[in-house]
Amino acid sequence: PRSRREFIGAAAPFAGVFALPALSTAVEAATTPYQRPKLKITDVRTAEVRVHGYQAHVRIYTDQGVIGQGECTDAAQGAVPIIRSFRRALIGQDPLNVEALWERLRTFGIFAGAQGGQYTTALTGVEIALWDLAGKATGLPVYQLLGGRVRDKVRVYCDSGAREMEPGDEKSKARINEIKDLGFTAAKIDIDDAMDPARFDRVNWTANNAEIDHMLAKIAFTRDLYPKNIDLAVDMHGRYDATTGKRVAKEVEKFKLLWLEEPVPAENIDAMRDIRQSTSTPICCGENIYMRHGFREVFEKRAADIVMPDLNKCGGLLEGRKIADMAHAYY
Repeated sequence: PRSRREFIGAAAPFAGVFALPALSTAVEAATTPYQRPKLKITDVRTAEVRVHGYQAHVRIYTDQGVIGQGECTDAAQGAVPIIRSFRRALIGQDPLNVEALWERLRTFGIFAGAQGGQYTTALTGVEIALWDLAGKATGLPVYQLLGGRVRDKVRVYCDSGAREMEPGDEKSKARINEIKDLGFTAAKIDIDDAMDPARFDRVNWTANNAEIDHMLAKIAFTRDLYPKNIDLAVDMHGRYDATTGKRVAKEVEKFKLLWLEEPVPAENIDAMRDIRQSTSTPICCGENIYMRHGFREVFEKRAADIVMPDLNKCGGLLEGRKIADMAHAYY
């Protein structure tokens, strides 16, 4: 096999072709078997790390020395043996056929939980590694392979944890000032608190009046310290029932939130829809929904105003793009 240096050198004469307006023609011309060595996957390896929770990392190796790296998170507990089970279907295959390999693995696991959860999360890590590999092999950023750049800037928000935002706390005030000084135009806080001293039922996630008062106090404290040009979002992490979610969504209307995230768990889209219909507060969900198949019901039932697929577990980069395209059709 040719070395990676030889591989890149052989591709150099075709670099100018990527300036053509017709990207699909350019990519096709630059990646035909006549102009590049045919890559084959030789190995798939994993690593486990703890950063913001547990993550599984994936490396896909090829016979030309090009390596792709991916990662999956949150539902990645147990992903490593699932990824290892993919090796049989991946080794010997052309890694540039990303969608074909993704679909092959997905349908292969139809009786193994491929509808969501750990299986889809594991598949996500592999998919991201395949795109990384494809970008390196063609000399293009992955966004170019997915259709090209749409914007030069992306707005981001600062996600501050529940313990960072306590009403009246000087450290919380300092943290808010830090976020402002960093130049963020939006921030998010958490209001779900399993250890709230007012909570008397550790099983039933119906919040009582005192708990809801504590939630509202936290929002009011934060909202008052941020200037009007910084939007505020609030996360409930899907920990409450529909009764609580509906009450909170109504109570927070006066704060004009950027969104209220996961007021109920993701598995009951009808409950999410009922909350959205009951309030003017924008409802956000998606972190715990998998693939476009899972989001379809959200769109058709108009259960949310904003969707937030987690690209590290929803199915991958291309699947995230497909979910975004579906969302665009529903405005």
